Amino acid sequence: MGLFGKRNDQHVPKPADLIPCEQLIKSPPESYPKADGIPHITMEHHEKYLAVLSYFQNTNLTLPIKSGKKNDDADETQRLSSWEKFWLTRECMLRYLRATNWKVENAIKRLCNTLVWRREFGITGDITLENHLAPEVVEMESVTGKQVLLGYDRERRPIYMMKNGRQNTPASFAQVQHLVFFLEAAVALMPQGVELLALLIDYKHYKEPGIIGASAPPISLAKQVLNIIQDHYPERLGKAYFLNMPWYGWTFLKLVHPFIDPATRAKLAFDESLLKYIDEKQLEVNYGGKLDFSYNHELYWKDFIDEVQHRRESQYGRFMKFGAIVGLSEFDLKGDHFEVLYSPEYNPSE
Repeated sequence: MGLFGKRNDQHVPKPADLIPCEQLIKSPPESYPKADGIPHITMEHHEKYLAVLSYFQNTNLTLPIKSGKKNDDADETQRLSSWEKFWLTRECMLRYLRATNWKVENAIKRLCNTLVWRREFGITGDITLENHLAPEVVEMESVTGKQVLLGYDRERRPIYMMKNGRQNTPASFAQVQHLVFFLEAAVALMPQGVELLALLIDYKHYKEPGIIGASAPPISLAKQVLNIIQDHYPERLGKAYFLNMPWYGWTFLKLVHPFIDPATRAKLAFDESLLKYIDEKQLEVNYGGKLDFSYNHELYWKDFIDEVQHRRESQYGRFMKFGAIVGLSEFDLKGDHFEVLYSPEYNPSE
């Protein structure tokens, strides 16, 4: 489907076929094929990865606590925390290398920039920090269910749903925090061997209490969000589906289109039938699936937060058990085996 083309041929199931759902779907169907190990890479790429790994293994490495600060001011820098080392997985470094076309210096620079940004944004993972982005900070943005994680596509990627027609607040930085909070949750919920998410953006308007109406966000806010996704979550988008696009949505998309990098543009789909990508039992009825999902904030939010916190604690616990070192594999951190399968220096090219 072309960038500005339209299509809407969704199948609507019969009521008897519907599957009631009010909470988070915690894992993809068991019938979906699972990853059996980490992907193969070339020897050249492995050597570049080792160069990035070596940089962040330096125990004397310090980074600014805020962007714009110089790295030679001891009062304005800190060494990597255990949570930051937990974030610096093998797969994380490889994602940044791919995003920079395997240029080591560029990958290191972008990783450092993201680490500083995560410190500023309050998403290092350390809940004891004063600026920690806690659930209660963004909960008000979630009361109408305008963003949810619901189901998995056929490639076991979590489906991150944005329903612009359920908007309950005016454009603000709080909306950016809300989006980042959900991106972090999606990463935590990704199954073993999965690094990507599926994004579904629905512009249908819902006439319910608390909803202020759908509209395009200011260009400045949209550019900020695009920069965050492209700079700090590279190689995380598997596919993005845009549905029920109104006229202002198409106009807005044309305005921001120049700011979207070519790799991201190739992953966008507009008003396509989703059943090609998502099984009907994992897809909401409004989009041709069988999930009769009704957003109940009290039920969904607590279940969602509890599961995300459980996943993070479990993965961080395995990180500590396996040595608390930079370069551990997400395959090990998200597994249930008892020993490290892939050391940081492991060579998957052999």
